[in-house]
Amino acid sequence: MATTRIKDISKTTTDLASDTYGVFDGATNGTQKMSRNDMYADWAAAYVAAPTTYKLAPLNSGTNKIDATYLPTSGDTPKGEWNANTNSPALADGSGTAGDYYDVTTAGSQDLGSGSIAYTVGDVVKYNGSTWYKIDSVANILDGSATAADGRSTLSVNSKDEDAQANALKVTAPALYFNGSSSVVTVADDDKLSFTDGVDDLPFSIGFWLKSGTTQTGSIVSKNNSSTVYEWVVQYTSGPYIRIGIFTNGGSSNYIRGYTASTIPSNEWVHVAFTYDGSADATGINAYINGVVSNGLRDEVGTYTGMSNTGAPVWIGRSSTAGYLAAGNQLRQLSIFNRELTASEVAQLARGNDLGFSEEWAGAHGGVYTSDFSAGVDTWDATNGTVAGNVDSVGGKNDNLRLTVDATSGVHYLRYTGGSGAFSKGKRYRVDGEFYIPSAQSNVDGVLIQAGGSSPDTLLNAASPSLDSWVTFSAEFKESTASSAVYLYVYALDGGLQTFQDAGSDDVLYVRNIKITEIGTLADFRAEQYDTSTSKLYDLSDNAFVGTGTSVSLTGREQPVYETGTWTPSITFGGGSTGITYNAQSGYYTRIGNIVHVTAEINLSNKGTDTGAAVIGGLPFTSRATSTVTDSIVANYVSSMAGLTSAITARVNAGATTINLYDWGATGTAALDDTNFGNSSQLRFSGTYQI
Repeated sequence: MATTRIKDISKTTTDLASDTYGVFDGATNGTQKMSRNDMYADWAAAYVAAPTTYKLAPLNSGTNKIDATYLPTSGDTPKGEWNANTNSPALADGSGTAGDYYDVTTAGSQDLGSGSIAYTVGDVVKYNGSTWYKIDSVANILDGSATAADGRSTLSVNSKDEDAQANALKVTAPALYFNGSSSVVTVADDDKLSFTDGVDDLPFSIGFWLKSGTTQTGSIVSKNNSSTVYEWVVQYTSGPYIRIGIFTNGGSSNYIRGYTASTIPSNEWVHVAFTYDGSADATGINAYINGVVSNGLRDEVGTYTGMSNTGAPVWIGRSSTAGYLAAGNQLRQLSIFNRELTASEVAQLARGNDLGFSEEWAGAHGGVYTSDFSAGVDTWDATNGTVAGNVDSVGGKNDNLRLTVDATSGVHYLRYTGGSGAFSKGKRYRVDGEFYIPSAQSNVDGVLIQAGGSSPDTLLNAASPSLDSWVTFSAEFKESTASSAVYLYVYALDGGLQTFQDAGSDDVLYVRNIKITEIGTLADFRAEQYDTSTSKLYDLSDNAFVGTGTSVSLTGREQPVYETGTWTPSITFGGGSTGITYNAQSGYYTRIGNIVHVTAEINLSNKGTDTGAAVIGGLPFTSRATSTVTDSIVANYVSSMAGLTSAITARVNAGATTINLYDWGATGTAALDDTNFGNSSQLRFSGTYQI
C-alpha cells in the first residue's frame, strides 16, 4: 500500500475533534491532523487539474455533465435534445465532433450551411465531421409524417377497407364489352386531346383496366380518323404485348413507340399505363403493367419530328376500319392525363385508387405557385406604382400584398415575375385568389387579371366588384404563347379603364392567397358512366367529354345514371310555329337510369297563324321506340284555353322528343289543336317517360 505523508499535503493542518480525523499511514505532522473533507477537496482539485494523468473526466460547472471535450471523437455520441425551429443549441456546419447527434424535439426548418432542411419531431440531426445532416425517424421514413398511419399514403399501402373495395369492384363493377367487328366509342376531336404546342410535343399519360379475351388483337384507344392519319395509338401487338405509337405530322410512317416487356394474360384484369415526357424520343416513353415499370422495345421508325394537332377523334376500341378491338376484350376505366405521371401515381391507379387532388391537378409537382406574402412581396413587382408585402389588418385579414398606384397617366399593375418560364405552352392552368378594393378612393374601383405572354388571356374583368370586402376568384387558361416571359398580371381599373391617372397617388389594391396549379386529368372514362339507354359514355373530368358508343355492351353490374338539368319546351300547330311567341318557356328534368321525370311551363304571348294538332317538343331525351308506349304527361294548371271538356293529358311519342296533347271527353280522348289555344294561353305539366 502506498504511503501518504501529512507534510506533503497542501492543506494547512489544524486542531480538530477526534471524530473528524482522516486515517493516514506513515509519519505524522506533529500533533496536528487534516479534516477528511479538506482531504477530498484537495484530491479532487488535483484530479481536475490533471485529468489525463489520473484518467478521470471532470463535470462542468453549469449542468454537472461531462464536458464535450472529454467525449469520444469517433462513434455515435448523444448530445441531448435539439429545437429545429430556433436552432437551439446552435449548430453549424464545420463546428462539432464527428459522431455527435441530437434528437429533434421541436419541428422546424434550418439551414446549417448546406441548404434548408425540414425536421420533424423524432428525427435525428448528426455531425459527420464537416456537415450536420438529418436521419429520418422510423415513422418519418414513410413520408416525413410522425406516424406510420400518416405515411401509408406515400407508401401507397392500401388499408384493409381499400383493398376490399378494389377487389369488390373487380367482381361487381361493369365493364365495356367489345364485339370485335363494330364496337367503338367515339369522342369528338378536341385540342385538349392533342399533345403538341405546334412546335414541341407535350407530356401526357394514358392508363386503363383491361381484361383480354381469348383473342388479343386490335387497338385499345387511339386518336386518328383513318388508317393513314394518326396522332397516337395504343394497341395490341404480337406476343401479345401492348405498345403505344406517337406519330409525326399525322402520318403513319414516322413515329416513336414503346412496348410492354411482359405479355398480357388473357381472361385476367390487368392495369396498363403509358407515360410520355414530351422529349420527342422513344426513351421518354415508359410502359407499366399493374403499376410496375415494364419497358420492352423503345425505338424510332423513320424520322420522328413531333406530333401534329389533327381533326381526328379519339376512338376507344379501334384505330382504323381494320383495327377493332378483338371480341371479348373488356375495358373498365380509361384515363388520359395532360402530364407525365410519376411511377408512384401509376402504382396508385393500378391498386384501384384514385389519385385524389393530384389526379384532377398536376400531381405532387403540379402546384406552380402558392403565394406567401407574410414576409414580403414574394416575387411580385409593380408598374406605375409601388408594391408592399406583409400588409396586415385589411378587411380582417393579414399577410396581404398591396399595390399603391402612382401619379403616372397610364396602366398600373402588379406582376408575378416568378411565372417567367414556369408556364408551359399548351398546358392548362387554374388561378385562384382574393382581392380587396377600399371604397371612397379617387380612382381605383375595379380589377383586371390576366395571364400569359405577349397576348395574355383575361381571367377576370371586374369593373364594378364589391368594395370594402374580400372577393374570391377562380379561372382557367391555356398557355398559348411561345415566349418564355409568361406572367400573371393584376391591373387596377378606374371606371373599367386600364389607363388612368391618380393625382393623389394614394389609391390601393390588395391581393392574397394567389395559387396557380396545372390541370392534370383530361378525361376519365369509366364503364359505370356508360349509358346503355343512349349509348353515351360520360367523362367524369372537368372537361365533360361525351363519347358515342356503337355496338358496345356492358358486362357486370350496371349502375343507373343519375342526371338533372333543364330543357326548353316549345309548341307547334300542325307541325308549324309561324308567329308563335312566348312570355315563358321553362323546363326541368331528373333522370335515373332510363326513367325521366319532367316538369315544364309554356306561357304564350302569341299563338301564331298555323293550324292543326297541338304538339309540345323539346323533351331532354328521346323516348323508347315501341308501338305500345304508355308514358304520359298530365297538365296540372291551364289558363286562357278554349273548348275543353275535361282535364288535359298528353302522350309521349315513341322514339321522339315530342308530346301530343289530349282532352278527356265523354267517350275518350280528343287531340287538342290550335282552336283550343289563345294568344295568352298558359300550360303547366309534369310526368315521367322511358328512354
